[in-house]
Amino acid sequence: MATTASATEAESTPQENPPSESSVPAYQQVSDLTRSRDLSRSRVFRKVWSQSTADRNLTLYGFRRFKTTHLVNLRFLEEEISDVDHRIYQAGLSLDDGTLDRKTDRLGLGCSHRDANVPAIQDSITDSLVLRLRNLLKDYDDALASFNKLMAMETFSLIDDEGQSRERNDLHPYEKYKTRLVRADLGSRTTHDPFRRGIQKALRRFQYWRTRGKFGIEEERGTVTRPSPGPKPVSYQNSAFLAGILSRMLASLMAAAFMVLPLIMVSYQTRQSDHLITISVWIIGFSLSLSATLRASNLTTTGVVAAYAAVLSVFVSKN
Repeated sequence: MATTASATEAESTPQENPPSESSVPAYQQVSDLTRSRDLSRSRVFRKVWSQSTADRNLTLYGFRRFKTTHLVNLRFLEEEISDVDHRIYQAGLSLDDGTLDRKTDRLGLGCSHRDANVPAIQDSITDSLVLRLRNLLKDYDDALASFNKLMAMETFSLIDDEGQSRERNDLHPYEKYKTRLVRADLGSRTTHDPFRRGIQKALRRFQYWRTRGKFGIEEERGTVTRPSPGPKPVSYQNSAFLAGILSRMLASLMAAAFMVLPLIMVSYQTRQSDHLITISVWIIGFSLSLSATLRASNLTTTGVVAAYAAVLSVFVSKN
């Protein structure tokens, strides 16, 4: 009987349910959220610290440039300014009483499209519109200037630095090859050197071909994005430095060829007319090659061609 009574008493006693999220105190929820943020920040700090103390310049001074994100931001600003610009033009066109002279119409306002229902000027041109326009133009001008400087910075491929490339497990190997980072320690590119640019592209393709075999079949196909277990040797290719050396060597060889070959040809010619024809052809070929390969100013190009012609002319006159 005693056992039956105790069992009945246990059945009648309500079971305790675990506390729901709503019953958790607010300060405890805030504390859990703060702890989660701290753990996430600590993981990011470990990654940032290893990059900021790396011994390789590509890792130490290489930063993502977010080219597409910058362009999207510029397009958003452009669309907002375009809306304000349309309102301002429609308000200005509403002031035209039909006496606009085509000869003095510099902007072609006489041919502009006019909206059917244009609000009054005091309703469309307001202080809030003027302040909004100023802020938009300031942000737009700053973003354009910053993007121009960003695109002039020296770049390298993410695949050139295999250490950083391994950390980006969200990218396909070909995406890593196409991703560009900027060098914060190098100056802006002031000249366009096609030799250097072509050599740098070739080095990037070679690095992609060399490192592509290190990725698994699943990762190469993009079906799996997990890091490979165990430490592996990390390759490092400073393509900008190598391309600079090779391009200067190639430019020197071409300059030597343009100087030596015409002199050799002239030395075997006996008639003065042949000398003049040979020198003229080489001068024209040098000027065309220089104009097509190097993006220099007209004054610089003219000076270089004149110096080249003077050297050849002196040799022919002495010969």
